[in-house]
Amino acid sequence: MKLTRLTHSLFIIGIILSGFWYIGSALTGVLLLIGAAMAFRSIFARHVWQSYAFSKLMLVYLAWLFIVVLSSAVPNTSMMKLAVLAGMPVAYLVASNTPTFAEIWKNLRIVFLLMGVGLAMWAVWQVLNHIGYGHAVGPLVDRNAFAALMNLLWFPTAYLFLTNKFTSNRWMSLIAGASLFIISIALFATSSRGGIATWLLLVPFMLWAGYQHTKSKQLVAMIPIIAILAFLCSTLFLHSSVVERTFQLAQDASANARLLMWQSTIKIALDHPLFGTGWGTFSGYYPAYRSPLENTTSGVSAHNDYLQLAAEGGILAMLLQLGILLGLMLQLKRSLRHADLASLESTALLLGVLAIFIQAGVNFIFVFAFMNILAGLYLARAAQLIDTPHIIQMPSVENVRPSVKRLLAGFIFLLIATPFTLHLIAQACLTGSQLGLAVLNKIAPKITAYNIANFIAAVRPQEGIAQEVILQAAERFLVANAVKRSVSDDIKHALLNETIERFEAVRARTANNPYIGVREANMLIANREMLGCNMAFAKAKQVLADSLKADPYHVGSMIMFARLQVAEGRRAEAINTLQFAGRHVLSRRDQQLLVVETLRQLAAPKVIAELDYIEKQLHLVRSDSETGKPLVLPANFSED
Repeated sequence: MKLTRLTHSLFIIGIILSGFWYIGSALTGVLLLIGAAMAFRSIFARHVWQSYAFSKLMLVYLAWLFIVVLSSAVPNTSMMKLAVLAGMPVAYLVASNTPTFAEIWKNLRIVFLLMGVGLAMWAVWQVLNHIGYGHAVGPLVDRNAFAALMNLLWFPTAYLFLTNKFTSNRWMSLIAGASLFIISIALFATSSRGGIATWLLLVPFMLWAGYQHTKSKQLVAMIPIIAILAFLCSTLFLHSSVVERTFQLAQDASANARLLMWQSTIKIALDHPLFGTGWGTFSGYYPAYRSPLENTTSGVSAHNDYLQLAAEGGILAMLLQLGILLGLMLQLKRSLRHADLASLESTALLLGVLAIFIQAGVNFIFVFAFMNILAGLYLARAAQLIDTPHIIQMPSVENVRPSVKRLLAGFIFLLIATPFTLHLIAQACLTGSQLGLAVLNKIAPKITAYNIANFIAAVRPQEGIAQEVILQAAERFLVANAVKRSVSDDIKHALLNETIERFEAVRARTANNPYIGVREANMLIANREMLGCNMAFAKAKQVLADSLKADPYHVGSMIMFARLQVAEGRRAEAINTLQFAGRHVLSRRDQQLLVVETLRQLAAPKVIAELDYIEKQLHLVRSDSETGKPLVLPANFSED
C-alpha cells in the first residue's frame, strides 16, 4: 500500500470521525477546507476537472451555502452549521476528482463495514443494559437518526455479502453475513418507524439488483432471512420492536407535533423566502412562530430537513436539495439497468444515500456532519462506477509567479478557516476544563481566559464563546463592586455602558436570544441607581419585550418582567403578571417556576431558602434548546 493512499484514507476517516465529535463542527470545517485545498491543487496541477452527474449541482449548492452565511443575522451559528452542510458537496467534489479514490475506496469499504458493526454492537449493548429509553441510539440521542445511519451502512454491507468482495475465502463470506445480521438487529432495535419503513421500501431494489448480478436465488434469499432473524432477535431478546408503536398517526402525539412544526416552519420560510434566517438558526426563530398546541418538542429541529433548509437557507436551498434527490433517483434507475459488478455496488451506495434522503422528510438527518460526508463519498464513488466524466480543461496558472499563487491561496484559505480556527481555540481555552489554556499557561503563565476572549473578540466579534466570557466577567465585576465600592463610579459607569453595548450586539447576533435578554435586563435592574432608574427600567422593558417577541413562551423573560415591576414598586401587578404567564407557558416545569416566583414575591421581604433550592432543581430540568445539549454525545455520557 502506498503511503499517499494510506494517508488519504486516514485523512478521510478523520474527517468522518470529526463529525461524531459533539463539538466538532469547527474541526470538520477546517478538515474539509484542507481536503478541498489539496484537491484543487491537484486539479490545477493536472489542468483537468472531471465533471460527473452531480458536480455542477454540488458547486451551486456549495456556493449557496456561503451566500446564506454572508447574509445571516446570526453569523457565528450559520458558519458552524455551514461546516456540517458542506460535508456532502465538498466530499463529492473532492473525492470524484481524486485520481486514487478508487484505490482508497477499497480501504474505506472495509472501514465502513467495521464502523457499522461497532456502532450496531454499541446500540445493542445499550438496549441489553437498559441504558436510555429502551431503544438503540448508539452515540446519538435520537433513534430515528441512528436508524438512518444504520440504513446508510446496511446497503453497502449487503453488497459485500452478495459479492464477497474481500476474498473467495468462505470465512470472509460468513463475516460479511454476520455483519449484516448485527447491523440489522441494531436497525430493528431502534423501533424507528421512519427508518424501518424506509428500509422496507428500498430493500426490494437491493434484492433485485443482487439477483440480476448473481443469478442466485438462494444467495439473494439469504438477505431477507437474515433480516427476519434479526427482527426476531430484536423483538424476543431485546424487547424492542417497531410493531409495539402505533401506526394510527392521526392519534399519535409525535405525528401531530410534526405537523404543527411543519406548518410553523413553512411560515418561517415564507417570511424569509430568499436567503432564509441563516443556517442553524431554526431554534432561535421557531419560538416566535410556534403553535401553543405544539408543546411536546424542544423546538431545536423541524423534523423535516427540506422544510428546515427552506426556513434557514431560503426556498432555493430546499430546491437544490430536492434537485439532488431527483438526480439520485435518476442515477439509481440507470444503475439498476445493468447487471455488472460496478452497477451492483453503485446501486447499494445510491440506496444507502436515498434512504437518508427519504427519512430526512420526517426526521432531522442532515444536521449530522458525518451523514453529509458519507453521502458525498457514496455519491462520488457511485459516479466513478457508472458515469463517464466530462473532462473540462482548467486554465494554466504556470505563468503566475509562485509567490502570488501562494499569497492568493493563503488569503482565501485564511478567510474561510479563521472563523473555524478561532472557534476551536475558544472551545479549547474557554470551555470545559480549559485544557488549551492550561497548556498555554505552561509557556505564558499570565495569560487568562479573559485575555484570550478579548483577542478572539477583537479579531472576530461574531465569536459567541469569546463574547460570553467577556459578558460573564463584566457581570461578575459589576455585581462585586456594587457591594465593595472599591472602584470609582466613573470606571463602573464606563464599564456598564460598554457591557450594555456588548449585550445589545450579542443579542442582535443571536436572533434576540431570550436567555441573553434576561441577563441584560437583570443587569440593568441591578445597576439602576448608576444608570438612572427611569432609563434602566425603560431599557429593561424594551429588552424583555424583544425577548418575548422572539420567544412568547419564555418563562425566564416572564419572571424577569415581573421582577422589573417589583423594582418599579408595582408588586400587585407583578403577581398578576406571574399568574397570567402561568396560563401561557408550554411545559409543567415552566408552570412550577412561575409558582415558585409567585411564592417568593408574596413572601418578600422575607427570604425563603427552600424556594431558591426548588428553583435551582427545576432549572436542572432543561430542554435541549436551552442547554444546547449535543446530538452527538461525549464519550463519558450516560443516559442513566
